[in-house]
Amino acid sequence: MAFRNTVISLVMAIGVGVTSIGAFAADPITEVVTIGTGGVTGVYYPTGGAICRLVNKSRNEHGIRCSTESTAGSVANLKLIEKQDLDFGIAQSDWLHHAYNGSSKFSTEGANRDLRVVFAIHKEPFTVVARADSGIKTIDDLKGKRVNIGVEGSGQRGTMETLMKAKGWNKKTFGLATELKASEQASALCGNEIDVMIYMIGHP
Repeated sequence: MAFRNTVISLVMAIGVGVTSIGAFAADPITEVVTIGTGGVTGVYYPTGGAICRLVNKSRNEHGIRCSTESTAGSVANLKLIEKQDLDFGIAQSDWLHHAYNGSSKFSTEGANRDLRVVFAIHKEPFTVVARADSGIKTIDDLKGKRVNIGVEGSGQRGTMETLMKAKGWNKKTFGLATELKASEQASALCGNEIDVMIYMIGHP
């Protein structure tokens, strides 16, 4: 089951990346910029690596050296940009919206109107993958099942919690609510440790 699409984008905050990049052309000293990605076995990490390889190919011309940092994902990246611990981050568009407006998981930090999208990467449908023997046909069938809701700080977890809130659910709604990494959930599903995995991922 695939539902509403989000788009993942490369995000930055004004005053961090822009100011630095403007100084690179006049300064031959290499400066490092860091992109927050996701888990090393997920999609965001190699995506960030590919962006950095493109930047680093022309390092001698612009003086920028790009590096990646493995993080929990979208929500964590946006919070780290807010703290100026990252220059750029890869994030789902729905969580970028919340960070920009200071809503949902960003209500404590408040609106970060300095956030800017550098470019969009690809769509990520909210995808539900269930075992064939689970009897799951609709979202409501998740009740009482063993569901992986994802790692705290990931876009996957945040979007799942949004769904749970809309349905009036909590962790006790499920027979088991696991917090497996994206890299762990497929084997858990095949090994009959969970009935359902939730994934925010681009489809081939």
